[in-house]
Amino acid sequence: MNKHIKVTNKNIKEGELANPENCAIARSLKDNIRNLKTVSVLADHIKMTLKNGKSYHAEMPKEGTNFIKRFDRGQAVNKLELDLNFV
Repeated sequence: MNKHIKVTNKNIKEGELANPENCAIARSLKDNIRNLKTVSVLADHIKMTLKNGKSYHAEMPKEGTNFIKRFDRGQAVNKLELDLNFV
């Protein structure tokens, strides 16, 4: 499953530092995947489970890794778009 997501300024503002379930990228996924049950965003990958019980994971693109590291340190980050390939 390929997914293009946009991490908005709202996601960044409402995201929680060092919280894989509620960081800016996780909030964007929650906003864009209607049947999302759980999500965990780490610097190198993303895991998610849908309400139907199916689980998926995706490697984090380099720009996503850099974003997360800066975000978790409390450094300034800009809006971001990612193409994710969930398997």
